[in-house]
Amino acid sequence: MDDSRIRSILAADFGSVNTRAMLFDRVDGLYRLVAQGRARTTYGPPGDDLLAGLAAALQKMSESTGRRLLDDDGRLIRPEQAHRVGVDCFITTTSAGPPLRAVLVGLYPQVSIAAARRAIAPFTIDAVAEVHLEDGLGAKGRLNRIIHSRPQLILISGGTDGGARTVLLEMLILLREALSLMPLGNRPVVLYAGNSSLAASARETLSQLVEVLVAPNIRQGDGESLEPLQAVLDSYFDEAKRRSRSFQHCAAMSDSGIMPSARGSETMTAFFSRATGADALTVDVGGAKTMLSLGREGRISTAMRNDIGLGHSAAAALEIIGEKEISKWLPFHPRKGELFQYARNKGLRAASLPLDMRERYIEYALLRAGIRYVARELAQFDRARVGLVMLAGGCLTEGGQGALEMMLLADALQLEGAVQVKADPHGALPALGALAATRPEAVVQLVNGNALEHVGTLLRVSGLAPAGTTAVKIKAQRANGDRFEREVGAGDVWHMPLPAPETVDLRIQVRRGLSIGGKRRLRLKALGGRGGVLIDARLDAMAQASTMTERAVNMLRWYAAVTGQERPVAIPESWLAGPES
Repeated sequence: MDDSRIRSILAADFGSVNTRAMLFDRVDGLYRLVAQGRARTTYGPPGDDLLAGLAAALQKMSESTGRRLLDDDGRLIRPEQAHRVGVDCFITTTSAGPPLRAVLVGLYPQVSIAAARRAIAPFTIDAVAEVHLEDGLGAKGRLNRIIHSRPQLILISGGTDGGARTVLLEMLILLREALSLMPLGNRPVVLYAGNSSLAASARETLSQLVEVLVAPNIRQGDGESLEPLQAVLDSYFDEAKRRSRSFQHCAAMSDSGIMPSARGSETMTAFFSRATGADALTVDVGGAKTMLSLGREGRISTAMRNDIGLGHSAAAALEIIGEKEISKWLPFHPRKGELFQYARNKGLRAASLPLDMRERYIEYALLRAGIRYVARELAQFDRARVGLVMLAGGCLTEGGQGALEMMLLADALQLEGAVQVKADPHGALPALGALAATRPEAVVQLVNGNALEHVGTLLRVSGLAPAGTTAVKIKAQRANGDRFEREVGAGDVWHMPLPAPETVDLRIQVRRGLSIGGKRRLRLKALGGRGGVLIDARLDAMAQASTMTERAVNMLRWYAAVTGQERPVAIPESWLAGPES
């Protein structure tokens, strides 16, 4: 179909728990989100067909709009017909299903292997093993590592164009031997992205045993270029999904191919970084996965863990992060086995909600610790000055407590200065990223329209000040002319409700020794949202709390402040009991 004739676009994002469908259509000449539907993802037995979950989501959409989308045989009606029947375009993205298993082969772990890890980060691919010159293994050990890892993909990188060839050739010969020992039906695809002068040798050495794909060298001079390799990975990911039973029917209808959800989110992170001229960060926390994507100085870096989430992978996240790190964010000493029991129950019932405040704090603690753990794997994050954060994933967008979400992010990411926070409550980011290559004007219109939500403004104070002293003085003027002043003490957090689309002019001054993004005086116009404006002057109050009682009093007071709780904070007696031996 001629792109100029595309009026309506249906997008589906298949998550590990939910399938989200969104309908974009022209309203007064501009693309807008006009309908949405959600249903449980139907991945795996008994049906193992994502079309069933998609059909359920589309049925909800049809009921709310009266628009018919599927024919009598359950197929998508395309192109759009008279009376708004069907759609013109269908876009599909996914984070569902187990990650593909990959073995990374290269020369040095700090260079070629690290670059390969960055390249595969936005894909649902797990690097289950590495083979390189510093792995401490001989030829037999490397052979066993490759075979026993049962890879679906082997990614080879290393060497600069025109550089040394001998060591990489030896790796290719070792791979040939390993592949020959694998059963015919279980051999992986090999993707070569090393020294370009050896690309023909890689094909000649391995192509009689397996399919060999070739990408431009990931190393370019003293730097690296990930995009060409990722373009090949896009095609490989799409083909792998199309071959699976779960995706066959949906893939056959798709106009975009099956794109990893994180790839679409990466594209939008880059978009926001360019549009704002500031470092932009997307934080996506789901039931099974956590992904962070940073746009900084024209470059994108992504870190994704397929084993850290708040649902299916909660138990794995607890084991990886450790009870000690998670307990740092609790206002009580966890009972023996309490964290494990909670994580196990979340794995069994991913969509379940906390039963009481104690479980709620466990979930908040797991969320903070999980995001912080993944952030440590994100390249350049320690040097970033984030000005915009995009929240994605049901764990961050469905709580409805915008100020609370901003406070949790401030803890997990140690954000500094003035930060705008937006959210993707409809799961639109992956679809917008998939649209960007062919319909950039639609993406701009949807971003400026109703596809995303403005949550609020976070102002985080840095430095040291005595507890109880005034840290911040605020003068505010609302759009209706009302004025007021406020002081925020060191160790406190203050939330100003500000519904959209209201704005407020803020003049802020902080005491000597403190700053907001390096400034002691700040003037800005804040746009309203469900999170309003949050002034975080807690400074080092968490670290300075010397007893569990002090920590509990602080944390419950902060929670009350960001959720609008007016009654006195009551701490259950059991929360102050000492740790069990």
